[in-house]
Amino acid sequence: MKPSKNKNADDYLELIYTLSVEGSQGDVRIKEIAKGLRVYPSTATEMVQKLSEKGMIVHNDYGGVRLTETGIKRAESVLSRHRILECFFVNYLKMDLLEVQGDICGIEHHLSQAVLLSLYEKLGRPKTCPHGKPIPIGWS
Repeated sequence: MKPSKNKNADDYLELIYTLSVEGSQGDVRIKEIAKGLRVYPSTATEMVQKLSEKGMIVHNDYGGVRLTETGIKRAESVLSRHRILECFFVNYLKMDLLEVQGDICGIEHHLSQAVLLSLYEKLGRPKTCPHGKPIPIGWS
């Protein structure tokens, strides 16, 4: 598949969080980010610089990046949205997760806090997504 440039900052934060915090990997290299998001390394480097300027990540001298506390909070917010939507589509609408993954990725960035909370409550406050991964709580 050809790399694209159509990834936003939240996609980067979500991937870095998944690899570093949940995956216990520590610092994440630009190469891994580019591969995970299917973007060119130069595109990943540009976004890493922007996220660093916004105080979301720290870029170390060895080429790795890690999330700041601000970055972790934002990544957890995005992951909560994503995983609650997965629960909704799979558990409530009985849809195939692979078929709706693209829709979920598009919706998660535009979901209001009120809608997110309503979905979360309607689903019975799930602790994990259909993949078995935890849904971070305390999102804003």
